[in-house]
Amino acid sequence: MEFFNVLSVQEVNLIIEKLAKEYSIGTEAVDLINAVDRIIAKDYFSTVNLPQFNRSTVDGYAVICNDVMGASEAMPSFLECVSEVSMGQSTDLIVKKGQAVYVPTGGMVPSGADGMVMIEYVQKLDEQTLLIHKPIAPGENITFIGDDLREGDLVAPKGKKITAYDVGLLAAIGKGEIQVYTKPRFAILSTGDEIIDIHETQNLGQIREINGYALCALIQQIGGEVIKKIIVKDDFNKLKAELTKTIEQADIVLISGGSSVGARDYTKQVIESFEKGEVLVHGISIKPGKPTILGKINNKLVYGLPGHPASALIIFNIFVKSYMYQILNRSLNSFNVIAAIDSNVHSSPGKETYQMVQLMKKDNEWRAIPLYGKSGMMTLLSRASGYIRISDEKEGLMKGEQVDVYLFQEVDL
Repeated sequence: MEFFNVLSVQEVNLIIEKLAKEYSIGTEAVDLINAVDRIIAKDYFSTVNLPQFNRSTVDGYAVICNDVMGASEAMPSFLECVSEVSMGQSTDLIVKKGQAVYVPTGGMVPSGADGMVMIEYVQKLDEQTLLIHKPIAPGENITFIGDDLREGDLVAPKGKKITAYDVGLLAAIGKGEIQVYTKPRFAILSTGDEIIDIHETQNLGQIREINGYALCALIQQIGGEVIKKIIVKDDFNKLKAELTKTIEQADIVLISGGSSVGARDYTKQVIESFEKGEVLVHGISIKPGKPTILGKINNKLVYGLPGHPASALIIFNIFVKSYMYQILNRSLNSFNVIAAIDSNVHSSPGKETYQMVQLMKKDNEWRAIPLYGKSGMMTLLSRASGYIRISDEKEGLMKGEQVDVYLFQEVDL
């Protein structure tokens, strides 16, 4: 029986950091309309001011504020309406003392005016004479040149995942094509004689494929694409044959199952059977997920994930996601919520423990409720809001202790 050569989480993270620095990711140009959720490959700066002219935020009249100072229902100010501004048109009008110009919402405010009176507070005596019933302050109801964005401002930084709001801002500065990182190509090989696909008829003793589908979703969420997802039986030759084809097509290969040291766990042996195959990690002092493998074949990264769904997906979030964020120049800062642990939690000394929890608001405070179950229970992840990390130096947590809850994506709190 072969035993693990266990590394700490910190040691594995250093290996991943080194591998990420060695990886050279490509870029491509995409149309802005197809850019959402892609990762920006360069800094984008504004080449214009937004707005590019002083713009009215209301339907009303451009005025000189001193002309309407003290205006009220009982004592209105009288102004002469000298013109109006058409929507989408520039104007060279200059508002002088005692004058007003009609401007629609979004229209250009003419020079000389320093405020906009809303149409609700204006009464027309005739075509030229206006009664103003409310005073305004300088700058009221006007967005000035550059208030939204100034020329030279950073609009979208390198490494940012493009949102629908970024698309709108990039459109506003006239960027119709965006340079993004190419999506790293993943292949997922789920191993096990008992594993069947979701479309197959299930017999007693067989298990439907879970990891491949869940991993596909996680990969897409963090900016990758899945080019292959297949099931491979527990057979050395079949796994090697499939991996030989796959390693030519994919940038990163995830092998789900077969990472332990049992008689039918072939992942480590298969990786090392390649001329340019190397196992860098086999065993991490972590719970769950101790029998995790990290290797290389022809300089392509191969992860051997545990077969149990909860363990596999936790390991993905900690190590695969970290690698992806680094090669895509994304921030590694995880969003977390500070909460009080709802009960005592025991951990394994010497192992960094990741305990899934569910967040709940109680007495105006966030509580982290530990979720327990076997590592093969998928319901743990579907119920969990996130996880807490217990260092390998601690034996556990006491009820009421403050913890950082690292959230899974798309969590409803």
